[in-house]
Amino acid sequence: MPRAPFSLGGVEYPLDHLRSFRLEVAHKDPLAGPALLRVTYSCHVFSEGWDAERHSPDHLIEEDGEQRAFCAVRYGCSINLPALLKYHCAGKAFKRRDRNGYWNNFFYAEADGVPYPVFFSLTRADKKADVDGILHIKSAYQDADLMAKHRYESVKFARLVHLTCPPKATK
Repeated sequence: MPRAPFSLGGVEYPLDHLRSFRLEVAHKDPLAGPALLRVTYSCHVFSEGWDAERHSPDHLIEEDGEQRAFCAVRYGCSINLPALLKYHCAGKAFKRRDRNGYWNNFFYAEADGVPYPVFFSLTRADKKADVDGILHIKSAYQDADLMAKHRYESVKFARLVHLTCPPKATK
């Protein structure tokens, strides 16, 4: 289901580019079938943490019980997310710890020449017959302090997909 556009100061920001879509991830073995993923997005790709001191009420976004603030910079970067995901699904995924010590998978991308990590979760889609897994984009933002990608543990994304959510026998 598409998100309604966000309005701020009389300007409407369409969110159609964040519509869920199916992404095919080829297997390394040419005799094996591809995995199909359903791509979904969190509001974190176009919003930042809510701060009543910095944000006015018209910036407020509430999703899943969480208060966030619309961010024009994150929104602008998010417009290219579908194309970035299609590109990076043929490459590598990386891992890093967040401030709470949890491991997070991400794609190492760039937006306007600044590192732009795209954090995601990948899960099996046992209850969805039309896809093998769910690729949920949890957050994406420019991070000038992100270390060079060779400093992170990496794995081919196709391998991660086929280990986490292998293609179902019949489609």
